[in-house]
Amino acid sequence: MKLISYLLHICEEQTLNPGWRLAIPQDIKMGLASKRKGRWRYRCWQKLFLALIGFPLAAGVLLVFVAIFRAVFVHQQTQSVLHILNNQVVDKIDESQIMQRAERLAGALKIPSVSYATDNQEKEALLQLHQYLETNFPLIHSASFIKKEVINTYSLLYTVEGTTKGKLPYLFASHLDVVPVDPSTWEVPPFGGKIVNRTYIYGRGAIDDKSGVLGIMEAVEYIIQMGQRPQRTFFMAFGHDEEISGKRGAHELAKILQARGVNRLDFVLDEGFPLSKGLIPGTDKHIAMVGISEKGTVTLELSVTGNPGHSSFPPAESAIGILAAAVARLEENPQPSLLGKGPESATFKYLAPHVSFFYRLLYNNLWLFSGLMAREMERVPLTNAFVRTTTAITVFHGGIKDNVVPPSAKAVINHRVHPSQTVTEVIAYDREIISDPRVRIQVKTSREAHPISPFGLDCIPFQMVIVSIKQVFTDAVVVPAVFIANTDTRWYLSFTTNLYRFLPTVVAPEDVNRYHGNNERISIKHYHEAVNFYYRIIKNADMLTDQVPSSTINNGDQEL
Repeated sequence: MKLISYLLHICEEQTLNPGWRLAIPQDIKMGLASKRKGRWRYRCWQKLFLALIGFPLAAGVLLVFVAIFRAVFVHQQTQSVLHILNNQVVDKIDESQIMQRAERLAGALKIPSVSYATDNQEKEALLQLHQYLETNFPLIHSASFIKKEVINTYSLLYTVEGTTKGKLPYLFASHLDVVPVDPSTWEVPPFGGKIVNRTYIYGRGAIDDKSGVLGIMEAVEYIIQMGQRPQRTFFMAFGHDEEISGKRGAHELAKILQARGVNRLDFVLDEGFPLSKGLIPGTDKHIAMVGISEKGTVTLELSVTGNPGHSSFPPAESAIGILAAAVARLEENPQPSLLGKGPESATFKYLAPHVSFFYRLLYNNLWLFSGLMAREMERVPLTNAFVRTTTAITVFHGGIKDNVVPPSAKAVINHRVHPSQTVTEVIAYDREIISDPRVRIQVKTSREAHPISPFGLDCIPFQMVIVSIKQVFTDAVVVPAVFIANTDTRWYLSFTTNLYRFLPTVVAPEDVNRYHGNNERISIKHYHEAVNFYYRIIKNADMLTDQVPSSTINNGDQEL
């Protein structure tokens, strides 16, 4: 009330005398008539109301109007540049050999091509997988226009030479290795390649990513079986160590291409998000998120050095206690929300036309509702990864003996860096939150988030991927997104700006934990759809041959 009285007094003085300054002559004050003073007080109240209530209310009404307008008149993304694809007759791979294809995938899943750590792999299994692919895809390995090469002993590079020369080639990327597994936690043998009830194919690698390797090869094998040959040249690049960085696999594959003068590619397609339902609320359709960027990563080692001693007279704070407090502060204070500040804003913009009005209001107005949405999304670990740079405590070491106060303690923190944040900013935030000079922070590894690939209506490769998805998964809503994991695409960043990540299979919400988890599986139906997706990519790429930039690359005597 004192503040309001003061404001009224100032307003009175300004009304009485526009040239008023702090000192008002006493004779002028004494000459004020009480009636005029009342009117001036009324006007002051009016001004105060407008200042404190009226203007903010008007601004609020305007914001609501703009938000509703954007929700009502949101337009659906179209693929006008791809009228060629939209007008074609779409053929697909028939289901006559669906079980044979499922059995071939199951056979590949029996081969334990596990990557444990750098230089610690099941290398004999990788060579066994090479032989398995050669035996089970005889048309690919006997075709005169396909060249197979073994790169760095364990990776595979196939060059499929198209009938049309002089156009930029493209590249399918996938990987032969899988993550380790604890057989005691599985309901079926993880390397049994078991088909259950003629419905699901179980085995480590069923999703990540032998279904990608064999799905691509099945599509090419079918094309040859039909007596056809692709028009465009492309590569099938299968690394052998994606699960442990790809440095000896995809990196070497990329170096071989560059050494041969292949410095540009039209696009690269690698693994990414599968189709899902229920992950993003507002629609009952499948959501197909195509990765247009990839989170960066930084791994930090936190360490504290103390003085060892006997546990019978411990210090007030031990190295373990100091470090544990620092780690707890990082978990209690996650990296800031960046929802709406990166490519995820396009995810919701593309999704908005396909959801109910309430969610359309939210998705098409992230500038207004990003805080509200972030609070909801961060409740679930998977959707929280879209909101911010994530923080995972992955290793904690401390202590040497039951009755000895440890001399030191170490912890490892793994961050997956949002594209709108840099590694330096992430480390600076951690340092500020820990706020303890006794905790030493050392960078073990780091990599910035990937550049954002084009995804507009004028980007032919991205729009072609959209059309290919919708030709196979007809109810899918296709949206651009940030891929929250890491892939081999980082080794191909210099070849093209068009790098896309997509896993052409459906994973139900209850099956998400099977990814790198127990009882990994893929349904026979969804695997058949994956094969069809790769087939449609090859066919659609051929349909757009005239739209593809020219290539100046020469591969020996034959132009790519």
